[in-house]
Amino acid sequence: MNNLLARLLTAAVLVPVLIAAILWSNPLGVWGIVILATGIGLREYYNMTMPTRPVSERAVAVALGLVLAASIYWLPATLHAPVLAGVTIAGFLYYLFFYGEMESVAVRVAAMLFGSLYCGLLTFVALLKLSPSSTQGAWVLVVLTCTWFSDTGAYFAGRFIGKYWPRKLYEAVSPKKTLIGGIGGMAGSFGALALAKAWYLPELSWIDCVLVSVPANLLGQMGDLCESMLKRAVGVKDSGALLPGHGGMLDRVDALLFSAPYIWVYTQYVFGKI
Repeated sequence: MNNLLARLLTAAVLVPVLIAAILWSNPLGVWGIVILATGIGLREYYNMTMPTRPVSERAVAVALGLVLAASIYWLPATLHAPVLAGVTIAGFLYYLFFYGEMESVAVRVAAMLFGSLYCGLLTFVALLKLSPSSTQGAWVLVVLTCTWFSDTGAYFAGRFIGKYWPRKLYEAVSPKKTLIGGIGGMAGSFGALALAKAWYLPELSWIDCVLVSVPANLLGQMGDLCESMLKRAVGVKDSGALLPGHGGMLDRVDALLFSAPYIWVYTQYVFGKI
């Protein structure tokens, strides 16, 4: 109950800020929150994967990740590949001149470059704010509520039904998650889309609600499991302690990292065409 209270108090502080940024007509509000969260997530990722390395090395890794994330948002798509190439080359050149322990260079290069790609996926949340003006901000609410309602549905299904059906979802990676919790999360995500259709995004069809909520939820749950796998691999319980009741930033956005790109693709290439 104390953990639940901490979660609720954290949400009470942060959610109004998010809602204000989403409702603001200027997309810079959402982007500012996203790039800040990306920077924090990068820091947590490198603290987990390179905990014994100098702060300067991790700072370079964070900087390269932020450059990639900002470029995806601000630059035209034709420049994304050159920027990705530049970040990759810059990472290798850094270690060429400041390699430290030669035996671990390959692992550190891989960690640095993968972290930029992994945490940079959060940029898709900011890109959703750039949807046509008729739905401006609505898709950001969709991706956030799809995740939040999934967490809520999973929590209550696991808490109240899990004792009758305790089968684990993926015990080797996340021992506490149950299959019924996953089903409850799926129901929560569909409820988020049904709410969007009934309230602020009436353009959604019921087919849209299914095609958004089901794949996004499955991807979100797998994103959660992937971060759990990463934490178990490096021997930590949480990615950080920034958010009371939630752990670190990555613990809060791990599902978004996988679901936001899918929902962005859906808004660009499917929504309004079926």
